[in-house]
Amino acid sequence: MRPHHITLQLQFPNPRVLVPAVAVPALHQLAALGGKGLRRQPPVCRSRLPLHELLCQASSGWRCSETAQEASKASALQACARPVGQQAITVGLSILMILSPLLCAFNPAAAQQISVSQSAALLSRPTVSNPDAEVSVQLEESLMQALRQIEATIDSVVSVLSNSIPGFVTANSTASDPQRDAETDKAVNLVQEVYELVADNYLDARGGGFDPQKWMQLKDQALQQPLRDSPAAYRAIREMLAKGTSDPYTRFITPEEFESMRKYDVTGVGLHLGTAEEFVKKTGLQLPPGHQESEEGIWVVGMILGSAAQVAGVEQGDQLLQIDSMQVDGQSPFQAASAISGGDAEPDAALDPIVHLQVRKRNGAERALAVNRPVVKIMSPVEAYLDERGSRKVGVIRLSGFNARAQQEVAQAVKNLTRQGATEFTLDVRDNRGGLYQQGAEVAKLFLEDGATVVVTEGRGHVRNKPLLARGPALTQAPLTVLINQQSASASEIFAGAVRDNCRAILVGKRTFGKGLIQSVYELSDGSGMVITNGKYLTPALTDIDREGIAPDFKSQPSPEAAANKLSACVLPQKVFV
Repeated sequence: MRPHHITLQLQFPNPRVLVPAVAVPALHQLAALGGKGLRRQPPVCRSRLPLHELLCQASSGWRCSETAQEASKASALQACARPVGQQAITVGLSILMILSPLLCAFNPAAAQQISVSQSAALLSRPTVSNPDAEVSVQLEESLMQALRQIEATIDSVVSVLSNSIPGFVTANSTASDPQRDAETDKAVNLVQEVYELVADNYLDARGGGFDPQKWMQLKDQALQQPLRDSPAAYRAIREMLAKGTSDPYTRFITPEEFESMRKYDVTGVGLHLGTAEEFVKKTGLQLPPGHQESEEGIWVVGMILGSAAQVAGVEQGDQLLQIDSMQVDGQSPFQAASAISGGDAEPDAALDPIVHLQVRKRNGAERALAVNRPVVKIMSPVEAYLDERGSRKVGVIRLSGFNARAQQEVAQAVKNLTRQGATEFTLDVRDNRGGLYQQGAEVAKLFLEDGATVVVTEGRGHVRNKPLLARGPALTQAPLTVLINQQSASASEIFAGAVRDNCRAILVGKRTFGKGLIQSVYELSDGSGMVITNGKYLTPALTDIDREGIAPDFKSQPSPEAAANKLSACVLPQKVFV
């Protein structure tokens, strides 16, 4: 079955702490095969733990010289002595050194993905295009890719050992024949699902050389393995992705990891809403007869399996007509999602636990559905206060992430600070690594006038989509300063690019991270998922900031006069689209 359950659209780099998130779970798989000490805690910074010996001697096919073993020990000890700020990256490099013989033995191509010594050298010098960066985007992504190769290699080793060691026990090996056959069928279907999703949606945005023929061959090779259960399928999928794609952001996520992403569900009931055009492009399905991609309307693009919306009878392809007593004519998909979640209600208002939806099915029939509105606790990403600077009253809003509450919380903060007398605003997105792509655009809309271009996206084949435009008046006309640094990424860059290109704000601080890629999250049939890069974005001035970032207007806070002069000299971007 081809999965069309597009759950979320994300736009953020991986977390900074790369090693625990990527490499350590894979190492614990080896621990299950008999590695001493690995069960207790991650191996690095425990000099008494012979991790390199475990990896080099676990199979007679692995060879590791004494020199390599000593280098591994030294690297791990040096990592322990580093400041915490660099420890995660150094730990990653030490694991690469520890596993380098493994990479050469099982996947020579993977060993060429990154030079450890060159990466270590990059830690001590900034890049040319981004001299203020503490860790360059190229280095971080190289480490992510290398660690993904390591995880896939370890998965391959686990698969070989589980299939060749007599008496090796897996979760499925003691099951009855019918149960074992069902588990095998489910594993095979998972591999097929991932193959089709990537083949239909993956965007090789950085020209890494994605080959559809090779991708098919990798799928065929995976299906030739004895896929006994879901963990075996997961290992095969990770190996396919490591060998078939060069994008570190395209990745497989387990059911547990998928569950943690529910915090990015804007509706709160498991729906992904979009326009008619988005429905066709993202699902590959056709609209019902009589409907055109260019028409207004809100459609169910996808949903979370087993969510409150699906249980109530909402289906992919339904057209949303009404939310409680509110007609959705003229509403954006985001506004509709916010209404469903209750996000447009006052902060202290009691929400009805049931939201009533009127939908039109694909056969033309209209249905009234009652959807349970779960109580979901999502932390507010906003901190706000009034800063009195002499005669100036500045409303300061610190935005730590673009989760499902970002837009409504920023809007509420602007209103509250305005009531307190704020005559200008500072919005701080330093160290904000992003989140929901849509939220970055919606926060920008709060400060833009009707018709302003917010962001332009590109899909497969470099097809440029219609730009996202602001609708209605701006929430405030007060002067705006946006604080950025080298860890302001993704959705933060969408926001910063939109307000700067539209001459609405000045940017102060350091050049941003430089990630212009968009990922969508697809739910698979067993509750696991795929995060797939399927688009990239340009700022309103059609600037591609991927791997370059956005340069600030000022490195430190300018005087009000200097800021005003900068904005008065700003030229609005020419509208390319109608």
